[in-house]
Amino acid sequence: MTMITGYKLKDGAFLQADILLTSRDKWMKSSPVPSFKPNESSPSLDEHIVAGLCQKILVVNKHLAVAFAGDVLAIKIAVEVIDDLVKQSSNVSGMRLVDALQADPVLKKANLAVIALIVEGEEIQVSQYGASFGTFNEHFELWVGGTGADHAIEHFDGYPPEAFDVAEDDIVITGTCMALHQFANQLIAEFDDEFESESIANLFGGGYEVLAFYGGRFQKVPNVVYAFAEAEMDAEGILQIDYPKFLLKSTYVGDDLKIRSVEVEQSEDYDLYIPRNDRSFTIAPITRWDETKVDENCQDVKFYGDFLCFIIKVNTQSDSFTIPFIRKYRDSRFFMYEGFIASVSEDEVHIGYSDVFLKELEGTVFDYYGQMKAMALLEKPTV
Repeated sequence: MTMITGYKLKDGAFLQADILLTSRDKWMKSSPVPSFKPNESSPSLDEHIVAGLCQKILVVNKHLAVAFAGDVLAIKIAVEVIDDLVKQSSNVSGMRLVDALQADPVLKKANLAVIALIVEGEEIQVSQYGASFGTFNEHFELWVGGTGADHAIEHFDGYPPEAFDVAEDDIVITGTCMALHQFANQLIAEFDDEFESESIANLFGGGYEVLAFYGGRFQKVPNVVYAFAEAEMDAEGILQIDYPKFLLKSTYVGDDLKIRSVEVEQSEDYDLYIPRNDRSFTIAPITRWDETKVDENCQDVKFYGDFLCFIIKVNTQSDSFTIPFIRKYRDSRFFMYEGFIASVSEDEVHIGYSDVFLKELEGTVFDYYGQMKAMALLEKPTV
């Protein structure tokens, strides 16, 4: 089905959504997904297939954005209802939106959840139809819909209350990074566990979108790079970081969402890294969901951007742990200067980590490792 959320972080507002479309019609041809490519022996979903991919967040105008979960036919009808409202007046209130959806005879019986962000006066309001309240604190409130609702609630409940008390200038970046943190963890789990990952097994995932209000309008956040790598920490505390095993870039070209994903493997002679399953997805809005297409070995989307979600699994002498490293860069040039350069051709992969990136990543790893050891000492029983 879907995972959609709408949340307020102080005066900021955000929408999240996945891109997966599923169906009980097992006779249909299954659609590929960006986060993994199963082989013939891979387990599949028990009662569903992946029927396609689409964008489930619709930017209606600069003051109205909507996320949808449910049946595609119902969502298309809901979009038509919203379009009719906007034709009557571009300033649509939350009450008018909900009343119009409730008045439609088809939608009354349909499987549909809608979460809308609406600028009303000087404030952004969250309105919903068929969605559920998730969680809240002094600075935050969350609404959820779809089969992934509980996962979203669990993610945001995992932050300490002080994490939501952010400065006004940091609201957009912090709220976006909170969403990207969740997406990164789910994408890596999907890469590792495929159809048995929690998200795919619960009929959401494959790729994700986040929308925020900035620059005076609602906008989807483009140019996000996800990477998953492993590292070895020896007894002296020296950290050796490998090449990423998986890269994924999410951006937009016009109304289309573009996602490129690639697996990175080390060749048998260990002197060369080669790409596997290098695929570029062109993902249409929900109203054109059947226009999604996939290209192999397409070089149009490059692996640099404005946001980086680097998930690192650190193997120590005794155990292992996995943590996120999330950064917002000024632009793509700073991504390459302060992050890393990833060159992926049809035959080879070259990764160059910057000194700034290695220093910041190592600092994050060692801080977490120190906290983990301190907690272990506190939990150790005394005689």
